[in-house]
Amino acid sequence: MAEPRPRVSLFRYGAPGPYVVSVLIAGLLWLPIRLWERDGSVPAAVVEAGLNAVIWGFAFYFTLSRFGKPRPAEADRAADWAVTEAALRRGEPPADEAERAAVADNLPAIRRGALFGAAGGVVLLGPLIVLAIRGGWELAAVGFGIVLVAVLAEAVRTGRRERRLRAALTPVQGG
Repeated sequence: MAEPRPRVSLFRYGAPGPYVVSVLIAGLLWLPIRLWERDGSVPAAVVEAGLNAVIWGFAFYFTLSRFGKPRPAEADRAADWAVTEAALRRGEPPADEAERAAVADNLPAIRRGALFGAAGGVVLLGPLIVLAIRGGWELAAVGFGIVLVAVLAEAVRTGRRERRLRAALTPVQGG
């Protein structure tokens, strides 16, 4: 059964895709502020903006997904997405045929989110780790590394669940 109130998502992709997009947006918002504060030390400003982005990206994603309400025009789409997320968590498709169709329709977005989250996490956090190490911010580099491992682990978990759900939805062809 789906959640009683569908969650809002600006990005309907599987985990960790929405988090990586939130980190990117938060980083782009924090970078000018940190550049202005640092007066020319670009690597340090980028590392500080990255730290803020990792934290505020999570806060932005969590707040929007937990407390946001879908617009009336998106209520059906949000409900279908909630059914898909519930099926992904359970690891088995719903019994209802309409819900199975909704899950099947959303599986490509789940896969794209896992792939984008993994690739985006490496592209965003990898250079931040290198900049932090070169700038002498070892603790920040460790933090970025932990977040990168978590993003990659969530991408692998989502990918495996998506494949398992796709296999359960595919009818067996026998002879």
